[in-house]
Amino acid sequence: NAIVYEQFGSLHLLDTATGTEHGVSISLDGDLPALQPHLAKISPDEIQNVGISPTGVRAVFEAHGEIFTVPAEKGDVRNLTNTSNAAEREPAWSSDGKRLAYFSDATGEYKLYLRDQDGLAAPKVIDLGVDPTYYYSPKWSPDSKNIVFSDKRLNLWMVSVENGKLTHVDADLREGFGPSGFSAS
Repeated sequence: NAIVYEQFGSLHLLDTATGTEHGVSISLDGDLPALQPHLAKISPDEIQNVGISPTGVRAVFEAHGEIFTVPAEKGDVRNLTNTSNAAEREPAWSSDGKRLAYFSDATGEYKLYLRDQDGLAAPKVIDLGVDPTYYYSPKWSPDSKNIVFSDKRLNLWMVSVENGKLTHVDADLREGFGPSGFSAS
């Protein structure tokens, strides 16, 4: 003695005798093993954006939206980000080898993150402005005081590591600065 209908993606039940209606809650409980936390091996074709530390002791890479550092010989693999709900990408070592810069969308929009290479302290987060876009190729200056990077709108930016001041450096009309088409020197 009821009518079930869908409205805006939810189900409702209309009691034909009384004329009252109410929403119907539905929950699906499944094992969904692929969504459960688990250890996974990373194959070489899943690794992106690799960099070697200035000392050559460790390497950094991006895989599955995480930033990892690995030793050249002895030591542990470090997952510096360890976030299943965010995409971290484009890691770059500072010129002095003490920190890494990378982009993360952990807050909903991409921001520049600066993290000590050991991953022990919380990262410094630099807001990149109110006009969200996609960012590429952070490069540290030789003194590790500034970082330059480009965006999908063909802009070249520089940010001060000390105070987070963002400066628009230049714009290209056609092709962009490319993944390695500029240098921070």
